Amino acid sequence: MLDVAVRDFLELEEAEFVNLPEQAMKIRRIKGISIDSRTIEPQQVFWAIKGANFDGHDFIPEVSAHGALFSVMERARYRAETHGRLPLLLVPNTLKALHQLARAHRLRYHIPVIAITGSNGKTTTKEMVAHIMQQREAVHKTHGNRNNQIGCPLTVVELNEMHKAAVFELGTNQFGEIKVLSGIVEPNHALITLVGDTHLEFLQSREGVAREKLDLFRGLQAGSTIYKNMDDPFIAAFHREELREVTYAFERPDVDVKGRFGEMDAMGRGELILNGRTRIALKAPGWHNVRNALAAAAVTLNLGFSEREIARALSTYESFEKRMQVVHWRGAIILNDTYNANPASMYLAMETLMSMENGRKYMALGDMNELGRHSAEMHVRVLRKALEYGPSHIYVLGEKMSMALADLSPAEQKKISTCRSQFELAHMVAARMKAGDALLLKASRGIQMEKVLAGLPAQ
Repeated sequence: MLDVAVRDFLELEEAEFVNLPEQAMKIRRIKGISIDSRTIEPQQVFWAIKGANFDGHDFIPEVSAHGALFSVMERARYRAETHGRLPLLLVPNTLKALHQLARAHRLRYHIPVIAITGSNGKTTTKEMVAHIMQQREAVHKTHGNRNNQIGCPLTVVELNEMHKAAVFELGTNQFGEIKVLSGIVEPNHALITLVGDTHLEFLQSREGVAREKLDLFRGLQAGSTIYKNMDDPFIAAFHREELREVTYAFERPDVDVKGRFGEMDAMGRGELILNGRTRIALKAPGWHNVRNALAAAAVTLNLGFSEREIARALSTYESFEKRMQVVHWRGAIILNDTYNANPASMYLAMETLMSMENGRKYMALGDMNELGRHSAEMHVRVLRKALEYGPSHIYVLGEKMSMALADLSPAEQKKISTCRSQFELAHMVAARMKAGDALLLKASRGIQMEKVLAGLPAQ
């Protein structure tokens, strides 16, 4: 159930109910909102959204037959001969109406609302912040990849009176999205993990990425708190007099929250030394996760958590599916980091693999998407960097990686195998890997590199 009443929908701009039974207007909590006609449940509200490959308006008669409480549709799409007897809410634009509903719902709650974005590490940092805060109280958070203009408002409307704080992840791949999402979420705390070479197809350059990400800080209400990674020059340079700043860094001593790298164990799991005194051994592998942990510590220290509470929580935090997830297979270790990829995250993943005290190391690398005109050059750089690390063998999957391979010398090409599918890659890996070895799986989401795991022979 959502803490949203049917009458709340009448507050949307130019909203009008058609054919809604009078008793339905008395409902104080709707069962839920769905944008997928295949999963609609009786008494849920169906929200018709037009996407790249579908248009929810086409399924309104179908969801009504399956018991939808009503459907939200655009007035221009209404046809009396088709929709005349169906329960509907007519609005000028369904996406904007969803944003309006979510923002109005968010403003009902006077709680800490933390928004997190960045080129890398935003999901893990969000999860770490929520994991720490959940030791004390109920925390609402973004689930899965619901960080865009549809998923974000659907997450916001799930807020209820049980939640004492909320942590939202904001994603972007084009100019203006962060401004839209932060306008929906209305955060009073904001963090940008770092600025890197991501989504260059539309954001054009690292400077463009910085401009888009920093819109999160620009859009905050006066008196809000920002958490500044002072190791990132773009973030460090930002300042707004009316915002409160909490600074953190590894490389600079003049900050509010200081991090230092501790030891790394045989599994590639690093240690954070917080403020020079609290040692936190992480279960999530990689030095980049130590950086994510420092960001999460900066947020939660400011919100009143002690270093001891933070250490206890972070020591139990584990990587989740497709994000440096550790998979055991026949005595070998597989790092499943297949959720997404860009050059910076590729390098971090390679470094983590090579830091592990296993036997032979293998890399399976797939295409990195949305790099625009820089794409070919960056794929070649990634392959050359992989060769520098000196793994036992490298496998590549995807058209962009295959084209980059052609730019390497014959000697370099001998150390790399091209695969036509995830299952061919799995077959090649299974033929080489033995107990004690380690494999990295890394690619952008569209490559679906995680299918390699399904293609491996049973344990």
